This record gives sequence, structure tokens and C-alpha cells, in this order.
Amino acid sequence: MNKIGHNFCTFRHKFQDSMSRYILLIAFSFWGLGAAAQEVDSVFAVRKGSNLVISYTSKANETVAMIAYRFYSTQEKIERLSMVDGRKKLEPGTELFIPMEGGQNFHSAREAIGMDHQQEIYYKVREKDNIGLIALLAGAKKQDLILWNTLHGNTLAQGQPLFIGWVKVVARDSINLKNGLAYPARKRKSAPTVDTSKHAFGELDSLYNVQTRNGTNILTEKGTVVFFDKAGSNKIFYAFHSMSQPGTVIKIFNPGSGRTIYAKVLAHMPDTKLYANSVIGICNAAKDALGVTDSKAWCELTYSPN
Repeated sequence: MNKIGHNFCTFRHKFQDSMSRYILLIAFSFWGLGAAAQEVDSVFAVRKGSNLVISYTSKANETVAMIAYRFYSTQEKIERLSMVDGRKKLEPGTELFIPMEGGQNFHSAREAIGMDHQQEIYYKVREKDNIGLIALLAGAKKQDLILWNTLHGNTLAQGQPLFIGWVKVVARDSINLKNGLAYPARKRKSAPTVDTSKHAFGELDSLYNVQTRNGTNILTEKGTVVFFDKAGSNKIFYAFHSMSQPGTVIKIFNPGSGRTIYAKVLAHMPDTKLYANSVIGICNAAKDALGVTDSKAWCELTYSPN
């Protein structure tokens, strides 16, 4: 092969790799969009020994066998990791550990494209963790973790949630046809009502319930939140969000702190450097309420599809 042909092949391979990364970022950024007809919880991985495992808190009427089917694992493996007896009644609130097995129920971002029943999984940074160690545990490349989580360098904060890949998981209120397993259907929620009593969110929680029919008609979105210099008043927070119309109330959950707020959309996000690679901008007054000390945070959003 002559020099020109060699250079062309090198350029083509680099271009294809760059396009794959770009498509992955686009898919990841908008993965949460869509009507949330089923109940889905955020999934977190924790360290157990030298491995990462899924940490799951059991709900009412669940059994170890049901959870094993749900996470594409086996009852025996969960019992061994969690030190529980699957023959006995599983009390709600029991923490179970589910193995993360590459190629079976855990996949890197590249492998997960087109996979059925996929859901993002996060790892919450512990003291003395570093990006290299987390990448090794997750079986990912260090530079990919930095890219997926829009990190600047190797600096991590304790408690910071990092996206590390996807797991196969069936929603609790759906049916696993392969195994013939049905989860109990959720009770239908009553018609929207407005509570006229005082609220900790300046009545925005009531408005959110009306707009989303008590949370039964929502879109979900996950990504980076940034903060702009405008104070809220009377515990009412304001936001810029390009996917919603002005007046929409967005429920914002920070998985790193476990805190939730509601914010009212003022307008679409301005086209400035501050809002680059973010899903929403929220007023600075919301930082304390969300438990955020940095200039940005990873959060989960739910709101009415308008």
C-alpha cells in the first residue's frame, strides 16, 4: 500500500471511531426521554471485595427468585453474595447484592446499543477512589469514563455518581415472558388533586402533580445540571430547559445526595458556554437544597411532556 492509501485508511479508522463516540454521546444524552409508563429506579453499583455488584433494596411482595429473574441472574448467586435464605420471606427494605457479569447482565456503553431491557448503572465515588480504579472495576477505559461523565481531568468528589455502563433489568410492573414471571401491577393513582396546604416547595410540587397527572404522564431525562446566578424566593426555584415550555415544573433528583427539588421553567437555555453539554440550568439558590457544592451536578429530571 502506498503512503497516500495508508494515510487514507488511518484517517478513515479515526473518523469512524470518532463518529461512534459521537453517536454514543447523543444516545446517552437523550436516553431518558420518553413516556415513563413503568416504574424504574436508579441502579447503583457498589464495591464488594474486588468486584462491583448491583445494590438493590427489596420491595413489598418481592422474592429473591423474582429479583434474580429481573436482573438476569440466579437465586443462588444472590443468596451467596447477600447472605440470605431465599426460602424464607424477604422483608421489604432488605439490601441484596447482585453480581455484575460482563456479557450477561452488565455491558459497556458500546456493547449496550440496541440491547433489550437496558438501564443506566452508576457508581457512587468513595473516599480514596480514583478514575483509574473505577475504570478497572467497571471494565471500561479511563478516557471513556471521563468522556461519558463530562469530567475535567481526574478529580472526583466523594459521593459523586458516575455513569459506568448498562445493566439488563426488567421493570417491576412488567412481565418477563421468557420466564413467565409477572410482577404485581401498580395500583392506579387517583385523579389529580391540589393540596391547598403549605408546601416545602412553594406549591411547585402541587403544580407538578397537576401537570403530570400525579406523576403518571411524564418524560425522564438524565444529565449534567449547571447553575446560573439568580436567587430564588420563598423556596421557589427557576430553571432554563430547552425541552419544556415556560411554566413547566420540573422535578429534579440528585442521586448523589438523595435530595429532590422542583423548579419552574422560565425559558429555553441560552446558547452560551455556561450551558454547554448540560440538560438544564437552575438558579444558584437551589444548590443547597440539592446538596450540591460544585458548579455542576449529575441529576435526574421528570416533567410533563406538554
